[in-house]
Amino acid sequence: MKTQIIRLLILHFCLFAFCTVLSADEICRTFHLSKELQVNQISEDTFLVTHRFPWPANSLLVRYPNKFIVWVDTPYTDSATELVWNWIRSRDWKEKLIEVNTGFHNDNLGGNGFLLNKSVDIYGTDLIVKMLNDQSENTRFQILKWLKKPKFKKYHDIHSTAKYYPPDKVITIKPNEGVYLLNGLFEVYYPGPSHTKDNLIVYFPDKKLLFGGCAVKSIKSNNIGFTGDAVISEWPKSLNKVLNRYNDALLVVPGHGEVGGLELIKHTLELF
Repeated sequence: MKTQIIRLLILHFCLFAFCTVLSADEICRTFHLSKELQVNQISEDTFLVTHRFPWPANSLLVRYPNKFIVWVDTPYTDSATELVWNWIRSRDWKEKLIEVNTGFHNDNLGGNGFLLNKSVDIYGTDLIVKMLNDQSENTRFQILKWLKKPKFKKYHDIHSTAKYYPPDKVITIKPNEGVYLLNGLFEVYYPGPSHTKDNLIVYFPDKKLLFGGCAVKSIKSNNIGFTGDAVISEWPKSLNKVLNRYNDALLVVPGHGEVGGLELIKHTLELF
């Protein structure tokens, strides 16, 4: 526990200071894969992937040596996902890579097309598949309105023609239930509607690491962001369930912004 607390303090210092200096165990290493894409090592065998397209969005890589590499969510695009894939392979890691989509938005599964071409198993729920089929074009239309400014033309053009693919390993999770995957390495939990009707939480118990995704806001957020697909009345209820279920979490990864602890969930609740 003492070691985990020390790691958390180091992590907070590194992320808030935008540190690129190595610590004793290489926490805080930053790998710039492009002008818009970077990977930050936030603890041993755990890496935060941030893609600016144009707004920074997070995905997470967790490596279990000689077992699996678990990738939670993807960058916005296939091309950015390919850059991360190449970075992983350049490190000569031999573990099988699996992907988990936590929602149907493009910052959750925009890179699925590339991963499917690489025969990567992509886990997600039947609700994510349904939302992608039923709602994705309406959501695309809403986002494209945000990208009409000339400075966003590149992103507007790519997003307007992008094709999004559902997960191929479809699981069913009832509200307030979790499913452990890969022999219990991590839990996928559906607390109920939040930022979208389908948003999932992913928890790594051995690391006390929680990926809250877009259901959780960063500590610097002063509003709850895009609500075009949100269920506002249920969102706080779902977050309270997450807070109660994972009250031992030390690291919490939001969908956008800096990593923190359980204070991120509490801050999100305060925004309501």
